[in-house]
Amino acid sequence: MLLLTWALYAAWLWQPERQVRLHHAHFLKSVERRKWDKVEGFVADTYADRWGHDKEFMLREAREVFRHFLFLTIQGEPASCGVGEREAEVRAPIRISGDGSPIAQFVVERVNTLGGPFVFTWMQQSWLPWDWRLTRLDHPALDLDRERAGF
Repeated sequence: MLLLTWALYAAWLWQPERQVRLHHAHFLKSVERRKWDKVEGFVADTYADRWGHDKEFMLREAREVFRHFLFLTIQGEPASCGVGEREAEVRAPIRISGDGSPIAQFVVERVNTLGGPFVFTWMQQSWLPWDWRLTRLDHPALDLDRERAGF
């Protein structure tokens, strides 16, 4: 009976949408806590976004931006989660609150005024039901090349 209960729980837990939602929540919590080794584990080696950034660049820049925060809270409950065969798309409005340097305040203001959700693309990396990694991050109103030129 115990084995059957465990098997039913595992089948429920390992459903693709549930796994993607859990990975999304744990990814944001890891960024919030600035646990960069954990963040790195959530990002696929093949990460690429529309700005031409790869995994190494994204992690380096995230560390740089979030080091300006003394206190940080990130809210990003998924508004929708669409799961395909081995790919999933999470649309989640992101709200940041925190305190720190003027750069931190700029980030809070900019992210919180974007409007609309960020789009997180997750891909299952192997046959294991829990092996999902972030392959892309986007927001249609965010132009990082222009934002960087403003500094």
